[in-house]
Amino acid sequence: MTDGFDARFIAVVSEDEVELLDLTHETVEKLRSKVSALETVDVVANEETLVPALSQLAQTPMFADGILVVLRFAKVSDAEAKVLIEAMENSLTSNYLLISSSKSLPKTLQGYLKDKGQIEVSKIGKRGSDYAESCFSRSSLVFSKDAKTVILEALGEDLSMLPSLLLTLESAISGETEVSRDDVQPFLHEIEDLAPWALPDLIVSGKTKEAIELLRKLEKTQIAFPIVLTVVQKRFVELAALSSLGLRSAQDRVSAYQRGTGSAPKAPPFVLERIWREAVNLDLQSFQKIFTILGETERSIRGGSSLEPYVLLELAVARLAAICLSRQRRAISRRR
Repeated sequence: MTDGFDARFIAVVSEDEVELLDLTHETVEKLRSKVSALETVDVVANEETLVPALSQLAQTPMFADGILVVLRFAKVSDAEAKVLIEAMENSLTSNYLLISSSKSLPKTLQGYLKDKGQIEVSKIGKRGSDYAESCFSRSSLVFSKDAKTVILEALGEDLSMLPSLLLTLESAISGETEVSRDDVQPFLHEIEDLAPWALPDLIVSGKTKEAIELLRKLEKTQIAFPIVLTVVQKRFVELAALSSLGLRSAQDRVSAYQRGTGSAPKAPPFVLERIWREAVNLDLQSFQKIFTILGETERSIRGGSSLEPYVLLELAVARLAAICLSRQRRAISRRR
């Protein structure tokens, strides 16, 4: 990272999730050391949260010297870039914007930030790849480079399933020869179709429309809906375990995860940090509603309702996403 930056508008970009978290955290801390009292608004940017969060840039800080808006993007679209530029143009000089993105920024936004802000672009980091390589090295199997590549492509950014996937491969494949791409491909079909990290992510982000669309795609794969429900349930159990604001260290989060779920986390520390950031937006009342919905849906899918499992799950997904979206909006309102 560039030392001693003076810009109010900063973007950090890295294709590696771990490095992006580090760059974002480092930038926030550097800004806090520069401005003694900085109120922070930190949100996952989507069509529901973007405009309310950006409105903070034009607000006068009430109990601080400035407001820092941190927006975490998977990818900034051209339309979002236009909204960001407009917000920066109308911001107060006391306030700051940090754009965190895992994909390259649109050219219009790049141009604006190069002129009036700063961009920290990083190469793909090592921590995520180091974690994956450590999992492969501990396995009793020897994987070819192509086999490793296809596994990591199927898992995407969420490496939390890698240890359990490797255990499955170890039980099914002989360890006498090098494991090839063709050897592992049949085991990746379900992962690629189910995209187990995608549906819970969409629900927790409050993206009802996108979650329902993914659910409809899953229906066409003829995958068992109790499996889909289990994936969603697992995420909310993890969120409940990590819902305390006091879990600021990696060890605190590991201990809380184990207490709350009854098992040690298979996910690496950076994944637990991401879940923790999502969890603190939810309160006890929200979790009570969420687990009531999940329990009712599970009973209904297993024969307690005349409705089709798909319909039951669609209703549950919509209700869960609405709760998460509502909590996100309240979190933003509290910071105003």
